[in-house]
Amino acid sequence: MPSTGPRPFSFPKSARLLRRRDFAALRRDGHGFADGPLAASWNPRPQQITRPGMAQSSARVGLAVSSRVGDAVVRNRVKRRLREAIRHELHRLPAVDLVLVARPSSTRATVDELRAWVRRAAARIVGDAGQST
Repeated sequence: MPSTGPRPFSFPKSARLLRRRDFAALRRDGHGFADGPLAASWNPRPQQITRPGMAQSSARVGLAVSSRVGDAVVRNRVKRRLREAIRHELHRLPAVDLVLVARPSSTRATVDELRAWVRRAAARIVGDAGQST
């Protein structure tokens, strides 16, 4: 039986940043901070951007794990853990475009630690957004 809507804990393609130009724009124009195993760049999402099946207030998240983190096996493990953390915490993120960059210390982070980091990042983004308006 086909699903009629998004699953409660999913990371659908519509919630991902996939294009290089989106990553570059956030790097160039976005706000950013680094803390613990991850660094983040973010920008509030314009209200007019919407795609079929995507709520207007949803966050879009991109992940970057460079070769400085480790070899391919290590990088893929870090990406899987990050995707799992985002899958559980996506509903808590404000309406932003967000790029998470793994730092070398992310290889030792568990999914629960990454989830806690995403929750702290969401609180920080909401606080920063409130101060800049």
